[in-house]
Amino acid sequence: MTWEDLWPEPLREAAPYRGHRLTDLAADVDALLAACGRAVIREHVPRVAGEAEALARRFGVDPVAAQEAALLHDLGGIVPREVMVPLSERLGLPVCPEERRVPLLLHAGLSVVIARRRYGVHDPAVLQAIRVHTTLHARPTPLDLTVFLADKLEWDQGGVPPYGAELRWALDGGGLRAGARWMLAWLASPPARLLIPHPDLRAAWGAFSIQPPPSPPGEA
Repeated sequence: MTWEDLWPEPLREAAPYRGHRLTDLAADVDALLAACGRAVIREHVPRVAGEAEALARRFGVDPVAAQEAALLHDLGGIVPREVMVPLSERLGLPVCPEERRVPLLLHAGLSVVIARRRYGVHDPAVLQAIRVHTTLHARPTPLDLTVFLADKLEWDQGGVPPYGAELRWALDGGGLRAGARWMLAWLASPPARLLIPHPDLRAAWGAFSIQPPPSPPGEA
């Protein structure tokens, strides 16, 4: 078995992507998610793209790059969770202990691979924004912040997130970095119910001077 065999069948059998516009990209992503039966992600992605565009225009970020990253950010979710670790290893992606324990954390890196290989995206800024959209990292760019916050404002758990109003107030009061700091602090709080913090999230907490939650008993 090769790494190609571990991709979902609709991706392996899809005709080559030939689009050039954001509307082409949105349509192809929607069709791929539908073919893979990922209804929740399919509903989530266009909402994130719309929010990313709005934030980008408001705060002086490239709106095309923001929409492109947002449309592609969750495509790794088409990969079954039980396959995420072996597929990532075969692709040569680094897999940290936290990702082995919670394989869903690998979906962002797999999204980067799909963005490159299927959609021909090679802009390092866009690829980085896709990679860190869940966790952020220690030195985020405005584009990283835009996609991270759009993903959190238009979360994939149905309805309005419980923190939505407060996050928007933080954005109104201080812009992207203030919004990111508020969101990172919420992720360090008990209501977030994190399964395990990713190293990039820990790095972001440190960069924004946020106290991480205590480790569970038995963990370093």
